[in-house]
Amino acid sequence: MAKPDLSRIIQPAQHLDLLFAPYEEEYRVDIRDTVIYDVYPRAKSFIIAQTQPPVLKSMVGEAIEPTFLWHSTPEEDPLRYAFHSAIQELITNYALSQGQRVQAIRLAYPKYLYERNIRFSYRVRPIKQYPITLTIEGHKEPLPIIEMSEGGICISYSHVPYLSGLKPGDLFEVALDFNGENEMTSRVEVVRKFQKPEFHGMDFMGVRFFELSMGERAFLVATIKKIERMILRKRAGLEPIKRE
Repeated sequence: MAKPDLSRIIQPAQHLDLLFAPYEEEYRVDIRDTVIYDVYPRAKSFIIAQTQPPVLKSMVGEAIEPTFLWHSTPEEDPLRYAFHSAIQELITNYALSQGQRVQAIRLAYPKYLYERNIRFSYRVRPIKQYPITLTIEGHKEPLPIIEMSEGGICISYSHVPYLSGLKPGDLFEVALDFNGENEMTSRVEVVRKFQKPEFHGMDFMGVRFFELSMGERAFLVATIKKIERMILRKRAGLEPIKRE
């Protein structure tokens, strides 16, 4: 199977997902979106856009794992690759173009690529005691949520023409309602589309949240923990629980 060429990946306009100090034992991960601005091979570095939430000056010198999705062929599911790097400099007034100055980050140029699986966010299935509904523009009925984490959602999207035409890497917008207590609208990125033999005729899609704010991410973490506590109480025989 073909593998990505490092020199072709580290190029201006390439989108990256930065993985900051993963705490896999705590079932959480900090991923932030960015894009490459410029590449300086002789200086063994490249420049990326500031992230949201932003990289702080105190983080200069820390190791980091930039990752990206790559298709070996249009027919194959994408694989995620990563490379080791480090935050070398926080640039507060980078000249992106004539008359345009932005915040940017200098990263160390990598030596090699490797496959990286970052599906270790804790995931829960929706429960009736805390209903979560997901809708998209142009489709009145909520889409079934199969499972959810602070990083993304798996949904069933059968008979939704708009979603059927999307491919991994495409973005679209979803609206979420959390038990009537809170609402959130977010762009999501298609990670994979698949079917399960045991569910004939059903189509599934895994998506990840794109450019969440710190407040939105904190809310999702709290929501996942709330559902987890409800499930644990049920297992302990403290209260009944019903799946969606």
